[in-house]
Amino acid sequence: METEKPMKIFCKMNMSLNAAVRGDKVMLVTADSSDKSQHWIQDYSATGNLTDDDGRRAFALVNRTTGQAMVNINGEGPVQLAPYSGHVAVELNKLWSLGEERDDGFSNVRSLQNTFFTLNAMGGYPVKSGALLGTYRPQEYDHTYWKIVSVNDED
Repeated sequence: METEKPMKIFCKMNMSLNAAVRGDKVMLVTADSSDKSQHWIQDYSATGNLTDDDGRRAFALVNRTTGQAMVNINGEGPVQLAPYSGHVAVELNKLWSLGEERDDGFSNVRSLQNTFFTLNAMGGYPVKSGALLGTYRPQEYDHTYWKIVSVNDED
């Protein structure tokens, strides 16, 4: 998995913040491409041909520094981190899929376990550094739309 291309994850509401691991939490922090805690692997290796109900391919979001996967434990609430090995069966709560891409290139990141729960930046408006990432029912707000792109991409 280390050979996979590192990705950054950011929401439309504040594109100067990337998802990162801080302690045992996933939160938005000021974008810094040299901070490897902001690097994620969008890992398809353990999912085979698994798709969501809309036929979109499943993947795990694995932090490059910790080797832990982003997990949706109980539906609504903060995401958690859990050990990850792409060489063994991966629990559904560690898998995600992308919703339909909008004209601006952003999309929902949906829990494969229940696609009615999408990744959200929590903590009020505007989204600020330190905002936790969580899952909630989809809403039409910029803090619910994400891009997962190479850490070297400008947007």
